[in-house]
Amino acid sequence: MDTLNKFDESTILRLSFIFTGSFLLYAGFQDWIKGDPQTHPWVLTLILATYLLAFALFILALTSGETPFKVKHIILPALIFIVVFNSYVTSEIFYKGVYRTDAIALTHYAALRFMESRVNPYTLDLQEALIRFPVEPQYITFTETGDLITTLNYPSLHFLIYVPFIALGLNDMRWVTVLFEALTFTLLYWRTPRTLRPLALIPLFASVDLVIDFTAGCVTDYLWVLPLTATVLFIDNLPISAISFGLACAVKQEPWLLAPFLLTWMWMESLGDWKRKLLRTGAYGGLALASFLLPNWRFIVEDPAAWWNGVFSPVFGGLIVQSQGVSMLTQMGYVPLGKGFYLVVTLSVYILLAVNYTVYYDKLKYTFWIYPAVTLWFSYRGLQSYFIHLIPVVTAAAVAWYRRQAVEGGV
Repeated sequence: MDTLNKFDESTILRLSFIFTGSFLLYAGFQDWIKGDPQTHPWVLTLILATYLLAFALFILALTSGETPFKVKHIILPALIFIVVFNSYVTSEIFYKGVYRTDAIALTHYAALRFMESRVNPYTLDLQEALIRFPVEPQYITFTETGDLITTLNYPSLHFLIYVPFIALGLNDMRWVTVLFEALTFTLLYWRTPRTLRPLALIPLFASVDLVIDFTAGCVTDYLWVLPLTATVLFIDNLPISAISFGLACAVKQEPWLLAPFLLTWMWMESLGDWKRKLLRTGAYGGLALASFLLPNWRFIVEDPAAWWNGVFSPVFGGLIVQSQGVSMLTQMGYVPLGKGFYLVVTLSVYILLAVNYTVYYDKLKYTFWIYPAVTLWFSYRGLQSYFIHLIPVVTAAAVAWYRRQAVEGGV
């Protein structure tokens, strides 16, 4: 599996030490700006520790001999440490503990109501969440008529994940996202071949938005990024991959867009005649569907319309145009196009991707993991969080590709 020579491995490790040290210097300075160390002496202590750790990593990068290899695994805990520290400073001190988005406020409140009375939160108006958990006004979702979105608009595992943490006394659900984020890093690091492990983390930390600011700012996407990363890394293990994919889909809708491509993958990669291909593809789809339905089934059965209206509100809920994609042209007033236009374009792009993926499968087989971002970039709501949270998934796909090529002797 590990095909690099000692010199290449050493170069990767040393550059990774330098990258990690550089990120620590950046994050330490941000903590100095945001953390008010004058009134938080423990923040001051950890800032000093951050700088010392960064300098130690620079020294390790330029130290000859075997010493750097003996401590090579320090990169992962160093990066997790700075994520946790910086997330705390940003969320609790800089943002003063305020939830920044309505998404986390609504799902937290839905989990609370479910715990208190086992009520179906899809049937509730959750507007009380915006009072109980104050949200920055610019991060509240509105419809075209000016109404607030105060219903639960995610699949049920999104709020059910919070239930055990609330039961344990946790009051800020951002820390659940931080936990899932750290587990994502750990899983990716563990599944990457030994010589490339430090390198696999670099794409994730190229954006402070992905690893700190969005999580501290109450974007919850790592709840589905973790199981979707597992889907990729265990793609050759049908039960694990299928169940992980179903769980990712049970958290948020974005992974749904991967379903036809994953089924195409299973069909193409299955050995044997069409019956064996059909059996394997059907088994994958069946396991994924079962793991999706397991947390959702009760709420679907109790009130199908409420569940449907909530989960499909991003499509049919009449939300305002807001985007970092093509529909910026409309949002900023340059081109007055309706949402119907963007729906047609989005569907056309998605179909075009599906057709090309099938026709040119051998060349494109690993590319489909980024297709949800490409598709949603053309929609009337193409937000940055939809795009950057696929970076761990795409990185995992590159790792999976490398592992297979190494086994097959292609690298």
